[in-house]
Amino acid sequence: MRRWAWLGLVAGCTCASSPKVSEGPDIVLITVDTLRADRLGFAGHTGATTPHLDALAARGRVFSQATTPLPRTTPALASALTGLRPPRHGSVEVGDPIRPDVATLASVLQADGWQTLGLSAMQVAGPDQGLDHGFDRFEVHHDARASDLVDQALALPHDGRRFLWIHLSDPHFPYLPPGEDDEPCRAVGEQAAAGDLARVELFIDLKGRASELRPSCERLYDGEIAEVDRALGRLLEAVGDEAWVLFSADHGEHLGEEGLFFEHGPTVHQANLAVPLVVAGPGIEPGVDSRLAQLVDILPTALALAGVSPPEHEGLDLLGDTTRGVATATSGSALQARLSTSLVSGRAKRWCLNGPQYSRCVGRRGPTVHDRARDPALRIDIARDVPEVAAALAEASTRWGPEQARERSARDARYQLVARPVLEGGYRLSLYDLLSDPTQSTDLAEQHPEVVERLQQAAAPEWGDLPPAAPRSADELEQLRALGYVE
Repeated sequence: MRRWAWLGLVAGCTCASSPKVSEGPDIVLITVDTLRADRLGFAGHTGATTPHLDALAARGRVFSQATTPLPRTTPALASALTGLRPPRHGSVEVGDPIRPDVATLASVLQADGWQTLGLSAMQVAGPDQGLDHGFDRFEVHHDARASDLVDQALALPHDGRRFLWIHLSDPHFPYLPPGEDDEPCRAVGEQAAAGDLARVELFIDLKGRASELRPSCERLYDGEIAEVDRALGRLLEAVGDEAWVLFSADHGEHLGEEGLFFEHGPTVHQANLAVPLVVAGPGIEPGVDSRLAQLVDILPTALALAGVSPPEHEGLDLLGDTTRGVATATSGSALQARLSTSLVSGRAKRWCLNGPQYSRCVGRRGPTVHDRARDPALRIDIARDVPEVAAALAEASTRWGPEQARERSARDARYQLVARPVLEGGYRLSLYDLLSDPTQSTDLAEQHPEVVERLQQAAAPEWGDLPPAAPRSADELEQLRALGYVE
């Protein structure tokens, strides 16, 4: 049984037609929602069943150090389609629209005479966010299985040179691949899909339930990825070796890192930031490329293949010889008020400032204070019992507000610098050696101050404050609630 049965369809033409370009390879962009870079066979995951994607990687260029600039669906995919970071294209949180004047990969190719076709399995990756800009035809089949969405892609008529973008959603929680009914995680996933379980309780490992379920949920997560691979096998066979194929993801997924389970967005841990990125097709030399890559590189790389001049962008042509010294990223917000692993959680309707033990929440009842050790559900107001704590948190709330306390990241080929917001104001800097410590468990900031300073200086121009996220309508909030982003 699938998470939500509703399907939506949007189709249209956004620009005047242009003369058809001369024949040549099509361009196919494949993105998969919530796909960790380390869960594929070609990345070395022994539990993977991904023969078709492994074959694509074997004949293509694999960018092993690829990351997303912001680990939420809409901003990340917007960066892939525009070649711009979130502050430039305008989408800074899931569901936020891009600016209407921003050029996209589809609009540039459409103006050059290409036929442009798009399909998405996510309501937050479509026309409501402006991601259909430049597509002759764009369809949203919300929460469709990969096999069904590929069926739709194969049925689309096309004439002349084609750009096709398909975004699949299967690995997003709850993980419910066909079969494997005996897995304990399936019953929990079905409860979450039916709205009978508060997902945030799993995300923060309330009472250790997520830790207990983790092995089972990981097997189901791998099962969802296997389903994606099977479906994409048919698409890749249909387009053949003659098309240029770019394969990636919007972001990864926490599977226990930093105390978060089956969730993504509010950190800059590599579980969230690292994405697969493969470019394959005629004239592309196979191999593994360890240069730093980001989703903003997809637009200039695809347009270089097409021989089309790009609009203004912040990416690199990955098939050229240019390199970037530092890749930066910003986390999303902790959208659920009870996601107390982050300094600030929730949205304007109800948001919390989370200290080491106590949280101050602001909602319909006004300010309340909670002891998370005794009250992880944040239901019992103890402000009168701890007046000093209440006063300190009230003072700290003048420095931080809803959606403001986001993590920052800057990394080179070896080190990652993480700036985490702290209660007292400002950020605490931590440094990790990604080569020797991929789990990011040991802070080396004191041992390598020169690396901290170098990365901090390199990242400073891109670590500015993000603009505020857009206000949400009732319909938009319901979409985010169905996806588990808000309660």
